[in-house]
Amino acid sequence: MAVRVLGDRYELVSFVGRGGMGEVWEGRDRVIRRRVAVKLLPYRRGGELSTELFFREARTAGGLSHRGVVTVYDMGQDPGDGTLFLVMEFVEGRDLAAVLREDGPPAVPVAVDWGVQGAAALAAAHDAGIVHRDLKPANLMLTSGGDIKILDFGIARFMVATDKSSKVMGTLAYMAPERFREHSGDARTDLYAFGCVLYELLTGDTPFSAADPVSMMTAHLQQTPTPPGELRPGVPAALDDLVMRLLAKDPADRPASAADVRDALRAPGIASGADPAPPSAAEAPSTAPARDTPPLHTPPPVERTPTEHTPGGPAADAGPGPFADRHHLPTQTAPPPEPAHRPAAGGEPAPGPLPGRRRALRLGLGAALAAGVTGLALFPWGDGQDGSAAGGTGTGAGAPSGTSAHGAQPWHYYASTLVPRGPALSGGVLYLFEEGIWIHAVDALTGEKRSSVTVYGAELPNGFLAAAGGMLFVGGAKGKLYAVRSTGGSPTWTFTAGNDIGCAPTVAGKLVLVGSLDKSLHALDTATGTEKWSFATGGFVLSPVTVAHGTVFVGSDDRNFYAVDAATGARKWAFRAGSTFRATAAVDRGVVYVPNNDQTLYALDAATGAKNWAVPLGGGTKPDANDFPSCPVVADGTVYVGGRDNLLHALDAKTGRTKWTYGISGDFRPTTPAVADGTVYVGNRAEPYGTLCAVDASTGRKRWSFRTGSAVGDIGAPVVANGLVYVANRDGLYAVVAATGQGRS
Repeated sequence: MAVRVLGDRYELVSFVGRGGMGEVWEGRDRVIRRRVAVKLLPYRRGGELSTELFFREARTAGGLSHRGVVTVYDMGQDPGDGTLFLVMEFVEGRDLAAVLREDGPPAVPVAVDWGVQGAAALAAAHDAGIVHRDLKPANLMLTSGGDIKILDFGIARFMVATDKSSKVMGTLAYMAPERFREHSGDARTDLYAFGCVLYELLTGDTPFSAADPVSMMTAHLQQTPTPPGELRPGVPAALDDLVMRLLAKDPADRPASAADVRDALRAPGIASGADPAPPSAAEAPSTAPARDTPPLHTPPPVERTPTEHTPGGPAADAGPGPFADRHHLPTQTAPPPEPAHRPAAGGEPAPGPLPGRRRALRLGLGAALAAGVTGLALFPWGDGQDGSAAGGTGTGAGAPSGTSAHGAQPWHYYASTLVPRGPALSGGVLYLFEEGIWIHAVDALTGEKRSSVTVYGAELPNGFLAAAGGMLFVGGAKGKLYAVRSTGGSPTWTFTAGNDIGCAPTVAGKLVLVGSLDKSLHALDTATGTEKWSFATGGFVLSPVTVAHGTVFVGSDDRNFYAVDAATGARKWAFRAGSTFRATAAVDRGVVYVPNNDQTLYALDAATGAKNWAVPLGGGTKPDANDFPSCPVVADGTVYVGGRDNLLHALDAKTGRTKWTYGISGDFRPTTPAVADGTVYVGNRAEPYGTLCAVDASTGRKRWSFRTGSAVGDIGAPVVANGLVYVANRDGLYAVVAATGQGRS
């Protein structure tokens, strides 16, 4: 039988198991001849956004270097069937779910030692800006040497992005109360889950037991668990207190950080597994052992398994005894946000009203069995009266850190799932697309959610959205474009292109224009959806158009940039270059400015298409479909554009001469900039912290920078209004004071 080799390097040796995240194999690195674990993740047709997300998350996880985190070596995609793969450190051992199932809970000092190790690894991840959001015993490995290693940082966000429900929340038995209120959470969400794990290590059971998901949710929200010391003799009072603080309903009442939890577990009276005796005058308290000392236990016998694992079976298969498998509720991984700094002290929204059982049933809680792993999907359809029926929550009313010139305060709107693209501003409302079904209407001044809109019966996989005149124009699956009122409901009309929608629509007067993978640009009547005309190109149309003075300017993957009559769809001219055009053009004073993937910015005569000048933007020579130059912006005789040379360029609009460039240390890939009041606002697509920079438009000198806490990616340019800069990252939307950079983190 032929041996499968990935990336011409990683040989799949033996199949280990299959779970909710795909297949796990023992592998062999043919280059450096070492054993590795290879995780194969599913790829869905049309999942380019999710694939890009996978690589970003994997790179972030690969940046973690800690003895308590499973190391990611490499990643890639099989060109044959599109399978995504992660190559990781091969770990011999068992996950803690198997340990609990097979051996029961460990001795208290052993549980404390494992907790110290897990908290130390979690602290390292949080310091790197990474939140796990699906901690559970099955994601913690006990190695043959007695070490604890945390699995699955960096891929949970990808898994939810490929899940059709888009509302997979995590593992119910370990889920923090704020997650049920659809807050995205922060590092303190991990601390709650860690408290659940520690509770289970001490008692052999989870903090709450319930026969169905609704009851489990209610328990997390409303019930206080029995302290572990009341269930098991020998648990010190200080350890009881720490576990109960970890399980606090309000995130603000939990320990401030994982590092604090680690230090508390090392304290006298906890590390020893017994309450300390009052010290005498001649005797000082003993010092807790550091983690680099030998483990406090002799590790139990372990099986040889690679990094990943297959969760254990139902309790009926675990054998008799008081500590049979407690993992009887649905499990599936949920997406982690990625704050830049230690997120433990972040501003979690104030808890909302507790949902009762009837409210929970309206949420449509249900479980489905798939691939041998149980998965819970939450579908918040609501009833049209409850404003919390879907998505994130605004925090504009929270403690401000500065005020804009218009009197507006900074705010942060939390989204509960992946935000694939930036917001659309219309009529004082920002419309933010959460991947899957929801479009949230957020007040631009306060950050409060006005409503959540969906297109009933539609699948909305791509995040393509335009807003104008009280209407939303939304790209759907299978070439659908929907027009729906901003208040929601059934579409007023639906248009079907010949292939998938390729970009966000553009509204110009009574026309909405949208490109497609059917290689055409379609012009539709905004009121009726009737196609006024279509313009055929020789390649995919993947960028929003620009409309100016009766002309539509659009690029294509056929290496042509076109000018099309807005009234008739007739071609006026075409300009051909050496690579594809996927950026939206800027038009100013009769000149069109557009870059393409040959890393050149072109200035073209808007009337004739004649080239006025062309300027290289630097970077490598090999085209990269995932790393185009940014879209250009023109203001006051200057063109601002991000290049693939890690620089933001300011060029003279008439001559193309460089006025200045702006870069930062490390990797800097500018988003499309925004210019207002003499300042250029630009995000960095290259790092996981979601940094927004403000640069003097005349000199290129940095004025301020602000970290949003999660990668901004390619989801759109900042939007400037009301003295605020609005920028979306993968977890929500930020409003930052434009003059000072003050914002909520």
